[in-house]
Amino acid sequence: STATAAAAASGGENFRDYADFERPLSAVSSHAWLAMHRGVELKLLRLSVAPRDEASVAAAVARACPPLRSYSARPGGGHRLCLALAEGARDSLPTTHSQVRTHRLLVPCTGAAAEAWSRLLKPSLAREVQRRALEAARSEAIECFAANLSPLLLAPPLRGTAVLGVDPGFAHGHKLAVVSAGTASVTAHATVKPPLPPRGSGSSGGGAGGSRGSSVHDGAAWGEAVRVIAELCDSHGVGAVAVGDGQNSREAQRLVAAAIAATRRGGGRLRYAVVRENGASIYSASDLAAAELGEVPLQHRAAVSIARRLADPLSEFVKIEPAALGVGMYQRDLPAKELGARLDAAVEDAVAAVGVEVNGASPSLLQRVAGLNRKTASALRAHIDTAGELSSRESLRQVPGIGPKTYVNIAGFLRITASDGAPLAEPLDATRVHPEAYAEARALFAAAGIGSGALGQLARRGGGFAEGDCARLRALAAAPAPGGGAASPGGGRAALVELLCDPLLCGDPREQLAPPPQLVASAPRSLADVRAGDVFEHAVVKNAAPFGLFVDVGVGSDGLLHASELKKHGSGRPVPTVGASICVTAKAVDINRGRLSLALHPVWCL
Repeated sequence: STATAAAAASGGENFRDYADFERPLSAVSSHAWLAMHRGVELKLLRLSVAPRDEASVAAAVARACPPLRSYSARPGGGHRLCLALAEGARDSLPTTHSQVRTHRLLVPCTGAAAEAWSRLLKPSLAREVQRRALEAARSEAIECFAANLSPLLLAPPLRGTAVLGVDPGFAHGHKLAVVSAGTASVTAHATVKPPLPPRGSGSSGGGAGGSRGSSVHDGAAWGEAVRVIAELCDSHGVGAVAVGDGQNSREAQRLVAAAIAATRRGGGRLRYAVVRENGASIYSASDLAAAELGEVPLQHRAAVSIARRLADPLSEFVKIEPAALGVGMYQRDLPAKELGARLDAAVEDAVAAVGVEVNGASPSLLQRVAGLNRKTASALRAHIDTAGELSSRESLRQVPGIGPKTYVNIAGFLRITASDGAPLAEPLDATRVHPEAYAEARALFAAAGIGSGALGQLARRGGGFAEGDCARLRALAAAPAPGGGAASPGGGRAALVELLCDPLLCGDPREQLAPPPQLVASAPRSLADVRAGDVFEHAVVKNAAPFGLFVDVGVGSDGLLHASELKKHGSGRPVPTVGASICVTAKAVDINRGRLSLALHPVWCL
């Protein structure tokens, strides 16, 4: 591939690596094909496919001609010969007409073959090679997208606290929105307009540049912005702040860090996290957002989405278009239908694996539960918003549209947790046990000497029973039923015992399978502050591709941990997935291009 005049005029920095790119076909990776295809679509690159040695092709054409010397020279024979050559059907040519002098046909044959190659076969083969290579690259990109979905959707939620979402901006300021701890409903929204960063300061979410001087933060506008954020946190009991990672995120983080120190708690346990902002703006302008957040101004809806992504990633990411999720590679160049199908399958698997906390779930997530549809999911969400949080699974029967059959289908997937930490009337409502099995489960608990208080504590903290309790439960699996009857011949009670002994029985399994969101209180660093050799102990994997991992080290630009670095330490450890916390070292910094190269630290998985 080569750069076009348009690329030279516009800079073409994003495609500089492909401005003079030449590789054997077998050595061109899938992401390189996708990058070059995008460059061609933008008219910044020209792409050509040709034999490595044109002379070898000419020799092959010459070798193909001798068997044709005996081809008939009767009227029309030369024309048919050219067509046969152009169609690549040399093996089907007749060779039985030996009465013709060969030297009269040899020269025209060679010329016809050369023309057929240069004018017809070579362009056709080049198009076919590009088509097949692009199809293979897209297939690999779709698989990469699917592999990243599960860890993204199963990222742990932040329960039990109100969250303030911050959508960073420039001239129009930072948009703020507070969502409640239980139902994630919007309780407040506002806009702050601190002083704009100076040009060249590199304050955009993906940019580089130097740190700002403290003088920029002086002034009434900065103080007013700090006061508004601190007041929102104090008056609404905010326990965490979610800052979007988009444009001007660095300045928003500095503002939030100053506001945290200015709260009545003086910071205390209040912290902030940088949250993936991909697709928030698209969602805020969608019909879905208008239906869910009709009372919230359009400009504040993205801040609501950012706050909810920290509170419950699964419930919020299902609303975003697949191509806008920001995982995988070149999603916007892939078929939207295939991406949507992969997202639907991943959400169904996630719901089946971890269940849904019904009080905080969005209608978009509830309708993915087996047994619910868009209408019944909306009715359930509306019932919670108007009547308050559900206190038990039994109260699901009070929702319009949920009859006895629907209740039986959905009850096992929906869980009840008390957002205020109060004990549940039925602790089994926080488990994976279906209501139809409650009676038998209680009988097993009584036979194993497990009191209701132990189950209540387990429902509040999550997890499973101790090993001793599980041993007593398993001993009952093959024994006669607690009521005096025989054990279930189909193994139903044994399956129930194994479920009760699951270490992920109570609570949200996501909180136990993955590290909690990274929360900080200090002001962020910038890419200009990074030096080769710097160690980042709690870096977070943002995206995974065949050529490496994109890692957030807290400097505004995701660093690349190349696949070759992973192979150096590939001692049987699994490759880190999206959301994983790892320890990395800075290898090289390119401030002009906003790029950071990383290496794994010797002790890399914390």
